[in-house]
Formats: sequence, structure tokens, C-alpha cells
Amino acid sequence: MNRRNGSSSRRPRRGPATRATTAAAGVASCVLTAALVSGCGDSQPGASAQAFDTGGPGTTTTLFPTGTETASPTDTSTPTGTGSPTGTASPTGTASPGPGALTATKASFTLPNGVTDAAAVADDGKLLVLGGEDSGGRATNQVTSVDPGAGTATSAGTLSKPVTNASATVVNGTPTVFGGNTNGSGGSGATDVVQTFSNGTSQEVGKLPAPRENHGAAMANGKTYLVGGDDGSKTQGDILATDDGKTFQNVGKLETPVRNPAVAATGSGSDQKVTIFGGEADNGPTDAIQQFDPATGKASTIGKLPQDLKDASAFTLNGTTYLAGGQSNGQASPKIYKFDPSDNSVTDAGDLPEGVENAAAAATGDKAYLAGGTIKDNASNGITELTAK
Repeated sequence: MNRRNGSSSRRPRRGPATRATTAAAGVASCVLTAALVSGCGDSQPGASAQAFDTGGPGTTTTLFPTGTETASPTDTSTPTGTGSPTGTASPTGTASPGPGALTATKASFTLPNGVTDAAAVADDGKLLVLGGEDSGGRATNQVTSVDPGAGTATSAGTLSKPVTNASATVVNGTPTVFGGNTNGSGGSGATDVVQTFSNGTSQEVGKLPAPRENHGAAMANGKTYLVGGDDGSKTQGDILATDDGKTFQNVGKLETPVRNPAVAATGSGSDQKVTIFGGEADNGPTDAIQQFDPATGKASTIGKLPQDLKDASAFTLNGTTYLAGGQSNGQASPKIYKFDPSDNSVTDAGDLPEGVENAAAAATGDKAYLAGGTIKDNASNGITELTAK
């Protein structure tokens, strides 16, 4: 959640500026890997579009149809106007997403309670939703197990400390939660605590070099990388790495420090990199795509998103990285984007049922899930299922 720059009609936010009001966006459009989320335990390593040069090295960003174009009667049913793998016409005459698009539907089951700014990891075919902020703006210690096969979401236990705006990955087989805020909205509770959760039990196993919240985490080449965020007041650019969840090394620095980015590991094999999508810099939300290369210790800007975006959720499904939801132009976005690491391009991949910010995200098997988040300025208990078309 953008805790530093913003206010909400739901509850006050701390920070020097006011947060733009979250608004529900229209139904159905497309993802690229919040929420956060990052570090799933499972190995998960368009419409006609116009490309333009972003100025980044070898990067292309794609502009998408607005949905206002309508097809003429002679264009809607001719055999040559359908079946194109790069963009077929929909019944309404608008272009549909191309290869790699996702279908997003509301699950028939929900979380026990509304929660936003939680972290999530995949765990043995299930999802664990860890901590977050409840409908009253308080940090929670609740851990919920989402079992897609059984169609249930039930309590799995509690964390040692309640935290929101934390990140999580699976470290050596154990779900691990890094930092966060122990108070919730309006509180000055940024923490450095590292917690593990296993078999219904949580314990504190270490500390970050300094308190950190509103950051992202991703696993690349066997290590967890913590990126962006803030220490309770100042935006952080340092990139931390750990292979045990207890000791941390400062391994690099973002070109542009951001809080509330979406973070994911991209690439494959030993060539994995940590990619940072959007977020909020000190001068406001950004459309920058930044990337950190663990092999060189260097971070650079490699491209741009179609628009400024913060509070989005990132995940990797069937080897492809997606980004879903978030806030753009002061409104909750329903868009899903797909990221291609071969040329650092972003393309339309579909729409969520409605705009959502700060949802927890993880993938398991051949599906990904968004859990909770902020919808129409309220903490949601909804679960969205995403599958390849």
C-alpha cells in the first residue's frame, strides 16, 4: 500500500502527501508479475497493439486499444477477420488480447475476512496468505491457507507479530516473512523482524539491517532479494540478498528508489534477474521497469509500462511473468500485463473482474491467484483465479 503519499476516505494515511482515492475500474482487461508478491514456493519460474521505442536499451512498450473502437458490419463476420493469433476481433468489435493472455474469474470461495497488503507464497499446492491489514486499518497476524482443489480458505495459524506491507518468499522450504509494519495505517511501526511460518507455528528468526516496509521480494538463483520500500519515512534503494533468511548482504542499488513496486524474478536458469515494475518514487508514481542483475550487481532501467503504476501484484505462471491490478491515474486498475524478458516488452494479457490494489498473489500448478486487496476503498475477502486462455 502507498502508505507515504496518500489518504483514503476509508482511513487516514500517514505521510507528507495525500493518497489518490481508489476507484473501481471497469470489468475485464489484462497481468505482468506484489505482490507482491513474490517468491512462490512452487517452481513457476493481444489485442492489436502499437509499439513504440521507450528509450531504454532494446525495450519496447505497447500501446493498447482503448476499447472505444467499434467494427463496421462488414468487418465482424468475414473469414479473414478472425483467427489471427495476434489479435482477433471480439463480438463487440474491440480487439482481444493475444498469446499468453489470461482468463480471470472470481473464485466461488472467499477469505475468512477482508484483508489488504498481505503477502502470499505457494505451499504444497496451496497458498498461504500471510498478515496484511484488516478492514479497520490494523495489521493482522492471521495466516490463511487457500486450497484451490478443495475450494476452501481457512485459518492456518498466526504469525509471531502482526505485519502489513511485508514481503514473503519460501526460504529453504519454509515460508518466510520479511519486515512490514506492525501497526497498520497511520502507525509508525515499520519493523526489521524476519518471521517464519511452518505447520501452524511462527517464530522470529532474524532481523533485517534496518526496518523496511512497502517493498517487494523475489527468489532468483536460489537467493531471496528484497527490493524497494521504505524505512517508515525514507524511500529505500538498497537491494538486500539472503540465502537463509537470517543474514543479509547489501548487493546493489536501484537506479530510482521506489516504494510499493511489483517485483518478480524473470529469465531462466542461472540467468535469472530481479525485475521491478513501477512503484512510487519520491516525485510520484512511475512507469519505469527496472532490473537488477545478480551476476553484475548492477541495476538499470530497461523499459516502461503503458502508464504509471503502483501497488500492483506480480507473479509467474507457466514460465511467464505477469503484472495484475494496482493503482494508475488515481484509480484501481483491472489490467493484466505480460512481460517478455527477451526484449523487455509489455503486452496486454487480459482484465480482472474489477480493479484491485495491493492484492496478495501467488501461483501454484497451472493457475495463479489474487487474494484480498483493496477494492472500492475497502479491504476485500475476494479471491480471483487466473488461468491461461
